[in-house]
Order: sequence, then structure tokens, then C-alpha cells
Amino acid sequence: MGKELNVIHVIDVQMVVNVGFIGYGNQAKRLEQYFDSDEIIIKSKFHPTKISDPYNAKNIKDLLSNDCIFITSPNNTHFEYIKYLINNFSGYIFCEKPPVISEDELIFLKKLSHDKKQKIFFNFNFRFSALNSIFKNYLNSEIIGKPIHFNFLATHGFAFKKEYSSSWRSNKKINNNNILDTVAIHYIDFLIFSLGLPHSHSADSHQITKIGTSNDTTHVTLSFSNGITASIFVSYASSYVNEFSFFGTNGYLTIKENILKIFSPRDTFSKTGNFISPPMIKKENFDLEKNYRESLFNSLNYFFNIVKNSNDIPLSYFDSSLASNQIILDYN
Repeated sequence: MGKELNVIHVIDVQMVVNVGFIGYGNQAKRLEQYFDSDEIIIKSKFHPTKISDPYNAKNIKDLLSNDCIFITSPNNTHFEYIKYLINNFSGYIFCEKPPVISEDELIFLKKLSHDKKQKIFFNFNFRFSALNSIFKNYLNSEIIGKPIHFNFLATHGFAFKKEYSSSWRSNKKINNNNILDTVAIHYIDFLIFSLGLPHSHSADSHQITKIGTSNDTTHVTLSFSNGITASIFVSYASSYVNEFSFFGTNGYLTIKENILKIFSPRDTFSKTGNFISPPMIKKENFDLEKNYRESLFNSLNYFFNIVKNSNDIPLSYFDSSLASNQIILDYN
């Protein structure tokens, strides 16, 4: 795969873009804070059972006059909304990940015509991140060498918060894979987007807290045909950790506690001729939370410029999204 992303760092929409929202929970609020109120206007919001916000539409049909519609509802509702919109709406669709939650739904998306696929954008925002730029810069670089292994750790204690037990995220009936769908999929897609499909993969999921009914902890492993392996550990049942490591034949890169460090070269020896840790040749601040926020901004920016210019969304973006979705569906 290995696509080049056209990331623009300032939203530059010189026309008014009217936006409709399906859902207005935390993710909707997170996205809205990046909107320029003069050029990107939320005209209407739809929720199937609640009407309280002044923007609320009484019927989903009330969204159809917008230029684009955002689907930020729970994962298990994505498909029904996508299906309705592709049959009734001529504008662009921005849908949170994962695209869908079943094999039948995924097959339906795969069979869509190209023109419909090119109007749907799935928000795998790590594709637009500074971390992705670092990944590209050092993949097969002389400093790191041939890539061997990637390691991602992303944990925090959401499962211990009061609101978790009543959240749709903790309900196995509507969110079977839980953190695999909502967190691990970001890193799975991050790798697939650059390295292509893995030739094998596995996921080991557990419900550590016994709060709710869905798994709150997952370990994913991926193996690629070029010999690269990856490990992804995510949990809602642990203390906060956000780390990334990248190991190659000549060095390695780590991001830990918001510090990026690079160590190289491999051939670093003690006085007795034994291998020792390579010297640190680079150290700089790298805030992984800021990386997430900026990637979200860049993802929105990319989408709104597509809408502004009436361009097609690349089919490769759609295909990679479904490939990432397929990985997690394999563990239903």
C-alpha cells in the first residue's frame, strides 16, 4: 500500500460547507472543536431517540440537504446509516471507525460501485499523523536499517470510571470486540496502510475488570510477508501508558513518556568486543496525545478539502479501511 498523504496543516475551506451529524456524543464533540464556524457550519444533528440540541433534526431526512454528513454514532449503527445515505444522499460521508461490525456488512461495502466508495471517508486519522511521517522517514533508513518489529502500547483506566459500565462500549451485545474495535484498529490500520496486508495475525482478548460484558483488554500480533512483525497491546483496565517502538537491523526508535529517542548504529562494542547498546543519536519531545489531536485535525482538513473541491476520495483509502476492518472481524 504505502500511500502518500496530502496533509494540509491549516483548514482552508473558502466556501461554506454545511455539515450534518448523526450522533452527538463524545466523538462528535471532539470533532466539532476543530470546525471553523464561519466556513464549516453544523446545520443539523440527528439522534434516533433524543431531541434536545437546537441543531437537532426530527428525522434523518432533514440531514440530506447538507454537503456532508458525519456518522459518529455507536459502532453497531454505522452500517444502517451508511446504507441509508448511499441510497438517499448525494454528498460526502464521514464515518468513524470501524466501518462495520459484521462480515455481511463488510461484503456489502466491498460490492459498492466505485463512485459510491469515493464519497465515503472512514476516519483512520493516524494516517495523517506526525507519527506516520516519522514512520515513513525511518522505514528502511540507513539509521534504523531494515525494519524488523513494531511495538505499540496504549492503556488507561477507562473501565474503572463510573460511566463505563453503562456505556455502549462495555456492552458485548452491541460492541463485541470493544477496545479492539475502538483503539487497536487505529494501529492495525496504521501498519496496513504502509506495509500492506499481513500474512497472519492473532488477537487475544480478555475481560480483566469484569465490569460490563465486553472485553476490555486485547493483545494483537501481526506478521507481514517481508518478515516484519508487530505487537499491539491495548487496555481499558490498566494505568496510562502510551508508547511506540520501532526496531531495525541497525538501530531502534522509541517514543516513551513523550520523548522520542533514536539509537544507532548496531555495531557498537565494548572494549572487550561485545555488543553494547548503541549511542542515542537523537532526542526530542514528541507528545503522543498531541500527535492524536493533530492527526484528527489533519484528517478533518483532508476530508473538508475533498468536499470543497468536489474531488473523489482515493479508492485505496476505502480498500485499506475495509482491510483493517476485516482483521478485527476475524475475531468475532
